[in-house]
Amino acid sequence: MNTEKVPLRMKREDRRAQILDAAMSVFVKKGFTGSTTLEIAKAANISEVTLFRHFASKQDIFLAGIEPILFNTLEGSINLSAHFGPQEMLENILFERIRLISDHCQVIRLILSEAHLLTNLGAESFMNRIIRTLHKVLVLSGVPTYRETFALRILMGSILSFVYMPQTGEEDIKAYAGQIASIVLGNKNQINREDD
Repeated sequence: MNTEKVPLRMKREDRRAQILDAAMSVFVKKGFTGSTTLEIAKAANISEVTLFRHFASKQDIFLAGIEPILFNTLEGSINLSAHFGPQEMLENILFERIRLISDHCQVIRLILSEAHLLTNLGAESFMNRIIRTLHKVLVLSGVPTYRETFALRILMGSILSFVYMPQTGEEDIKAYAGQIASIVLGNKNQINREDD
């Protein structure tokens, strides 16, 4: 009698997650153009046929891999922060963004280096989507219309700085997020107090 257990089939969403994790590792190492679906399948420990049961192309895998990092988590942070006051809301969103970018700096660098590819894939400009989403944050935080361009530049520059200078200390990230929120909202008393 055979007592060997047959492995259970992986659920579809678990298999997709497995493929995406493997794909992002391959993309980070080799870039989008230098990667193949066969390499992704091998990294995920599946056949290429199985890979194509879940994704139509390498481009689909790439877009599905970066979507949650760039947008789903940002929209979740906005929703979770909606009940806070303007300063606390902006601080919380910045904290979450900075922590995420610091944790995924290699993937973010990949996305920035492949930005031209995203346009060629027919994807909506990711930068335009980010700007629109950050604009929503500014509106919810009560930033006056005349300060929006300045505020967007401060937010985007600050957030992107963590791609190349990641930060792991949560207290440092919180302090930085508080300072940036104060600058964006024009809270001079808060900025001066934090500099002391």
